Amino acid sequence: MLLDNNSMENRKQTSKSLAPPVSKTNPLAAVAATLHNPTILHPAITIRGYEVLRPNREPSAHLALELKTQSLNDIHQHLWLAGPPTAARALHRQKLLGRNILVTEDPNEHLVWFEAYIFIKPLPDFLLDWATWNDILCLDQELHEAACGLLLSYAWLVRHKSDLAIAKESGLLPKDMSWPDWVEFLDAFLDKIDCETLSGVSKRYRYGELRLSRLNTIYRLAPPTYSLRNLVRGYQSRSTWYQAFFDRHFKWMLAVFAVLSVVLSALQVGLATTTLQGNTPFQDTSYGLTITALFAVVAGLAMVLFVWLGLFFYHLLSTWHNNKMVEHRRLASTSTT
Repeated sequence: MLLDNNSMENRKQTSKSLAPPVSKTNPLAAVAATLHNPTILHPAITIRGYEVLRPNREPSAHLALELKTQSLNDIHQHLWLAGPPTAARALHRQKLLGRNILVTEDPNEHLVWFEAYIFIKPLPDFLLDWATWNDILCLDQELHEAACGLLLSYAWLVRHKSDLAIAKESGLLPKDMSWPDWVEFLDAFLDKIDCETLSGVSKRYRYGELRLSRLNTIYRLAPPTYSLRNLVRGYQSRSTWYQAFFDRHFKWMLAVFAVLSVVLSALQVGLATTTLQGNTPFQDTSYGLTITALFAVVAGLAMVLFVWLGLFFYHLLSTWHNNKMVEHRRLASTSTT
């Protein structure tokens, strides 16, 4: 009971020190007011592992999944490898770069890009609502900082009328949001944020766009997140088909084999000439490169086979373990009822 009282006291002190960065009478309050119905304000359900959360009954747990970027915070000291510590480009610049916007609801994927795609999380409607800030977000400093960071990222993304049009078209912002209201809302929000030090903003938003390929490498090799699961899946698991996996990670082998093929063909032509047939250094070099090429082919095929077997047994054991976990949870729930 003492711990509960201390926890409540800490929450009260936190709520006193934090304030909503939006006002009750902000120009977008009308948009938020139309969403006060809880069934509209939040998604239907939220999944956390094997647990099903109902946002309207467990708002704090749901908002943590909606806003916190724990996966990126865990590797924050390595994020400089994945992107520069600058603001993200505006949406019209993303289009000019040839990037397609992919909507994601995972805050850990927000502003992560690969090839010609960039993931962007739609701005949650509850961030326009003063009551949500005052009653829930301001009671948790980490949650407050994450929410401020997500709002700040939209200040980066939507700077011009063209950006707002793209955001509406992509489903990132409400359709009925007007440009003057957005400008006024952002102006008031930025007055309450230290844009120089970002002291009240989640540390993930010290960086803007992050490259997915480098995040995958960091997650596979960095000590804070090193595990067998992360070694296989990386930061974001894309297609689990073996063909897609080998296409992504072993294309370089085709280039190596192509170079070796050209070199060996050149050596064969050289050995056919009378000038080089009696050249001992050339003969020795040809012999060495031939043995090296054969060894490289055998080693490459062995590596592919080893990786394939490793992936096969990893997925087999993972499936078995997940089935056991589901069965155990079912038995536990049955015994309690």
